[in-house]
Amino acid sequence: MRFYWLHCLWLGTLAPAVFAADSDCADCAQPALAIESVYTGEFWRNAAGGVDTGNRYLDNLDVTLDADGERLFGIEGLKFFSYLLYNNGHSIAELSNAAQGVSNIEATRALRLYELWTEWQFGHEASSLRFGLYDLNSEFDSSETAGLFINPSHGIGPDFSQSGENGPSIFPNTSLGIRVLTTSGPWTFQAAVLDGVPGDPDHPDRSGIHLSADEGALLIAEVGHHTDSGARVAAGYWHYTAQFADLQLVDDTGEPMQRRGNAGVYVLAESPMFLSRDTVRGLRLFARTGYAEDNINPVRHYYGTGAVYTGWAARRPEDQVGFAIAIAEPGGPFRESQQLAGIATARREINYELTYRCPVTDWLTLQSDLQYIRDPGMDPTLDSAWVVGILFEVGRSWNW
Repeated sequence: MRFYWLHCLWLGTLAPAVFAADSDCADCAQPALAIESVYTGEFWRNAAGGVDTGNRYLDNLDVTLDADGERLFGIEGLKFFSYLLYNNGHSIAELSNAAQGVSNIEATRALRLYELWTEWQFGHEASSLRFGLYDLNSEFDSSETAGLFINPSHGIGPDFSQSGENGPSIFPNTSLGIRVLTTSGPWTFQAAVLDGVPGDPDHPDRSGIHLSADEGALLIAEVGHHTDSGARVAAGYWHYTAQFADLQLVDDTGEPMQRRGNAGVYVLAESPMFLSRDTVRGLRLFARTGYAEDNINPVRHYYGTGAVYTGWAARRPEDQVGFAIAIAEPGGPFRESQQLAGIATARREINYELTYRCPVTDWLTLQSDLQYIRDPGMDPTLDSAWVVGILFEVGRSWNW
């Protein structure tokens, strides 16, 4: 947990400036320091199908610290961000056998320093440079509309999330990286270079940075276009510089051949608000598709789409109801390698999700979720799974 002490040292350097800053921030547009804590608890039941029926409780604690470098140190455009993350490690996916997962907070039990970065904005905030421990999915391959859903595939497609030796730099393991972003009118371009192996694959409960030529780097770039009506389209490309084992080919010793070219592309889109009664209530649609090199990665294609309606009743303007579909398709090399091993493989796994989110108070939010998983784990011998969940979030924030 050496990053825990790094986090404490970082806070220690900020403390004198925080107390020296203007303490009356009630009317400040941007506080000098903002701390937010959110506890998420999830009760799940795999009611039918999959590997076995059963219950699971998952929980997640997020603590973030956001510091304004201009108010603290007088440096315009400077920002600091720190993020501590705790997960309890229980698994609902092991019951359903879902290749795409069920819950987006499912992870190995651990307390991690999840993010720790510094950002400098320049050019009237049209451009910025960010460096440090960084979750690329906070900006890349991300859809605001799809963020309602609990299944991980609607956060980042499995064609990308299941790539690499230990995944890309996303939940729950992040890596050291540098990101540049620039905007021009409705257009946005961003690119990043990150350590190719986040965390420690041999010790998934630990945070760490280990840069080496063998691990290589992950390169990613995305271009996006948005309109004043809220519509958005984006396209991205990612590429690992390291070599990876081929899923089929072997060398003279029987070991998998090593090859380069672990890469993929994705495209996503969000609609403007339809059936709108005002600027915040109405129907929005989203869609995403992605492709990954199938000689290296099990998931070749992904297709996702969904709809979210916000504010169905005037008295409940923030309530959201949504329905989404996530389709993951394995590549030919993976299916053939499974066949040689005597394992049958379905052509795809399909997840259907229906969810309802209800803010109760400023500090409490409830959400119900139902997922139907067809061919879970792409295993045609398993019955389709029905998974139901009840979720709650308790949050609080402090500003100075």
